[in-house]
Amino acid sequence: MTVVGTAMGMRMTPMLAWAFAGLLAFGGAEPAAAQSTPPDRMQIVVKDNDGGYHATKSYAGVRDRVIKARLLERLRDFLSPVRLPRSVGVQAAECDGGANQGPFYRNRDRTITICYQFVALVERWADQVVAAAQKDPKGYPFPITRDEFIWGLIGGVVLHESGHALFDVLDVPVFGREEDAADQFSILIALRLRPQLAEAAVKSYAYFWHAARDPDGAMKNGNLNEDFADEHGTASQRLYNGLCLAYGHAPAVFGKFVAAGWLPAQRAKGCAREYAQLAAAFDKTVLPFIDEKRMVAMEKIDWLAADYGPERVMPARPVSISAQGPAGRGKSVETVR
Repeated sequence: MTVVGTAMGMRMTPMLAWAFAGLLAFGGAEPAAAQSTPPDRMQIVVKDNDGGYHATKSYAGVRDRVIKARLLERLRDFLSPVRLPRSVGVQAAECDGGANQGPFYRNRDRTITICYQFVALVERWADQVVAAAQKDPKGYPFPITRDEFIWGLIGGVVLHESGHALFDVLDVPVFGREEDAADQFSILIALRLRPQLAEAAVKSYAYFWHAARDPDGAMKNGNLNEDFADEHGTASQRLYNGLCLAYGHAPAVFGKFVAAGWLPAQRAKGCAREYAQLAAAFDKTVLPFIDEKRMVAMEKIDWLAADYGPERVMPARPVSISAQGPAGRGKSVETVR
């Protein structure tokens, strides 16, 4: 079994112990033009008629909240403009691994799993981060609400895992660490949304990594600290890398992070080049798979609206997917797309 991208690789340090204020949790009615396209290959993995929100013993309240927010439907619909050569499944579940287990993409069955315990973790962190921003408004470049932090961070993490999925099914070549590439994919997609959504995404991402802890020192118990051997960057590295891309894309907006000292001025000098390099790579490797007409229709959606409709964006019909992958062979389960 191969699992990549667990919760954006968040280190579960003692302090910690991945919709842009609703990008994937809230939204408005989809334009009729988008509904005219054929069903795509983003599929919700359903078990026992649960809508993809699998049963849980410990997180019933969290499950109720993500069902109400229609999180899986948002993810499916948001990624629907991508013409996938193979199907990708999405589901929500209480995952193995304990209270700190985060979302992950598993390329064995090409499925993104959103863990209820991760949602609970983000909810707990929200109060801490919002309180810190309110206590020091000059030190935090943008104000943030609890909902913005929760759904902004959840949206960013889910897009991170979606990056892993697209690298897999689209055979996107990745130089360097795939975890870094998935981080970049998540930020890039957020920045290409309308300004209000982009701001919410960037600040929730930044405030989270600002609060998280880096590994303590190069040595641990007399040996080299193996935390630095992780395939993910440290909290500070991910903070600076994300802010650099945001600043390189829109310095007039995200220059507040430079002025407040969150992004060092020396790094900021090259951020326009870093963003341009990433955008060029995306346009060459992923953009050819995007349905431009459907993307235009999706861009008209008010993702910040309180309600998301219609009941189902895609025509509802059961399809059979395999335990070996949504388009493979083997034990079948019911899905809705």
